[in-house]
Amino acid sequence: MNASTQPMSSEPELASQEIGADAGKIRKNALLYNIYLDVYRRLLAEIPELYYPRVLELGSGGGFLKDLAPHAVTSECVPIAGIDRTVDACRITQHFEPESLDAIIAFNVFHHLPDVSGFLRGACQVLRPGGKICLVEPWFTPLGQVFHRLIHHEPYRLDASDWRLVGEGRMTGANTRLPTSVFRDSDARLEREFPELVLRKRQPFHKWLYLLSGGLKLNTHIPGFVARGLVALDQRLHLGDEVCGLFALIVVERRERVSGSAR
Repeated sequence: MNASTQPMSSEPELASQEIGADAGKIRKNALLYNIYLDVYRRLLAEIPELYYPRVLELGSGGGFLKDLAPHAVTSECVPIAGIDRTVDACRITQHFEPESLDAIIAFNVFHHLPDVSGFLRGACQVLRPGGKICLVEPWFTPLGQVFHRLIHHEPYRLDASDWRLVGEGRMTGANTRLPTSVFRDSDARLEREFPELVLRKRQPFHKWLYLLSGGLKLNTHIPGFVARGLVALDQRLHLGDEVCGLFALIVVERRERVSGSAR
């Protein structure tokens, strides 16, 4: 999974080593690589470069978004070779000017943020009207919650009103239910606290692929041509996504201004 954007100033060397190791694992595991490729394409499809040229990726980690989107600015919470910017997502206004971004995207980052309210408030300021936050995150469908509660190693909070993490640290602080809590089970709170934002999409997907890949823990050594076929099959078969999806594509938009003011 990608690194979070939670600051960790005391261990940048360790973080760099972990991210480098993750990058190697992703590229050596054909199915995991193709899963990342599919995720990046889903995210980028929501923000065509012509209309969203100023893109920030949070928690770039060991990923390879730049291969598909050279115009995107990659970032991490600690200085890492090959990453464009060091950014604390929860204090994003300290790094970017108002309305200076068209989009913010991230894969497996939001559920590591220690202050999601701070991130969303900041995003309201640094995104231009009509700008988007596009995320791919763990999702607590009936099958997804079994996976994230019993198989996956990261902690969670079952109370949908509790937007805090369990634990601290760049990767050890987490709440795998957090994206579902914020973007599915707290619609009224989201609208009340962030009226500038509107949820455009929450789309579960990947019912079984990540399990089959072994993730970052185990390379299942599925051949590349088989991996590409499995991802293509998953893209075509949507039956069961709402019940069995392990991840979700989440798209949030900053409202356009009306008569010089935010709606």
